[in-house]
Formats: sequence, C-alpha cells, structure tokens
Amino acid sequence: MLKPLAVVPYNFIRERYDFDKLLKRLIHLDYTYMRGLTKKTEGTHGNWVKVFKKSPYSSGYLVNARLDILGYWHFVSLKEPYFKKAKRGLLLDSEIRASSIYSLNKKGSYTMYIVETTLVPEYRNTNAIIMLDNSFFDRVYDFARAGIYFTEVLTDAFTSDGEKRDIERSMRVAANNTMHGTMYYMNFTDFLLKNAPERTDLINAYSKYIKPKTRRLRS
Repeated sequence: MLKPLAVVPYNFIRERYDFDKLLKRLIHLDYTYMRGLTKKTEGTHGNWVKVFKKSPYSSGYLVNARLDILGYWHFVSLKEPYFKKAKRGLLLDSEIRASSIYSLNKKGSYTMYIVETTLVPEYRNTNAIIMLDNSFFDRVYDFARAGIYFTEVLTDAFTSDGEKRDIERSMRVAANNTMHGTMYYMNFTDFLLKNAPERTDLINAYSKYIKPKTRRLRS
C-alpha cells in the first residue's frame, strides 16, 4: 500500500539531508531510473552540490512520511552563453556549475533550463506526477510573487518518456543534443497557457508583468 506523499522544497528536508546527502540520493535516483547516463551527461557530485547550494529553491522533492525522496524536479537559470549553448544541443549537464547559473534571489527576467524530473517506477501510475507538476507551478508562482519571471524554457528529453512528455507540453525541438537526447524549447508564457491554463493566479501574474514591458517597448 502506498503511503501518504507530499512535494516539498528543500527547507522541509534539510534536517535529514544536507546538500552532500541530498545529491547522493538524487544522483542515485538518476542512475537507477535513467538508462544511458554517464559522468559526462550526469555531472559530478561536487559540482551539483554547489549548484543546489546556489539555487536551493528551484527544485521540489516528492517524499513520504519518513522524508524518503521518491522523486524530484529541478531547474536552473543558465547564464546567457550557457543557455544559448544548451539550445544548440552543445551543453552537457556536467558543464552546469555554480558559476554558470543565477541564484534566483534578485528580481528580474530569467531563462529556465529544466534539468531533471525523476520518479521511482511504483509511483508513476499514481497521482504523484500530478503532484510534482502542481508543485512546479506553485514554485513558479512563488518566484513571480517575488518579482522573478521566466521568459523561455528548455529541457533535454533524455528518455522516450521524457520526449513524449515534452511533445504533450507542446514544446518544439530546438536541436539534438551532441551526446544524448533532444532539446525541447518553448516561450515560457506560452508554456504556462498550454500546460497550466487553470492557474489563473499564475497567468494573471505573468500578464501583469508582460503588459508593462510591452508598453515600454512600444513607447
């Protein structure tokens, strides 16, 4: 019988997982449930610890009552040269370092690179994926309330399930990844309208942000 689940930000689990333990668990999940991963495509433990420390709230963790991590999503905001490189399919996740991302602690516009969404198999035919999706949009809304908005979204569909999911999201192919997978891309506002139309709070937040920018461009 499946136990009660929740998707939580890092501060809810930090007493059990310092960043070192957290990344050991996440990397274990990646290698266990994603075939074809290598050090070049996955990156190293040490680099990812620094990335998560710099941007600790651009991730969400599916946990049970014991705080066992059963799945997670994670995105970063790549600095412009790295985002452009990723969009051309030339960036490996092993190149994502603390120095190549923003900390997302200042108001402004940013790009989003979805690094990973992983879920243990026994929960894939439950509402856990819906919980992960809802928590992702909750976090995007939290960022918007803090004055942090996203303009573009990019991800590497590493598996057939990932590719199917990106197609269902109406994302378009940007390039084939030089090592493995396919890069999918979308304007972030279009991404919200397609994948979270019921989130009027989030749509309204982005509408209020986009309109003043549009007026300034026309003036």
